[in-house]
Amino acid sequence: MLGLLTRAQVAKWDISQRIRGERGQTSSEYMVIAGVVVVILLTIFGVFRTQITDAMNTLMGNVNEGAAGTTR
Repeated sequence: MLGLLTRAQVAKWDISQRIRGERGQTSSEYMVIAGVVVVILLTIFGVFRTQITDAMNTLMGNVNEGAAGTTR
């Protein structure tokens, strides 16, 4: 999905460079794309909230176990 958005941005940039008269509009379009990406990321984090929390807890548990096993 992100690759598709990147390709669309590059294609849009190429077109806007050819036109050159729409600099303000181009900035607005980038803001719309950034907003869409943020909404997509927030949706993904919301849907996978439990799995992300479990993975982070597992990771922190492994880090804490590794730190407890080291001696100075």
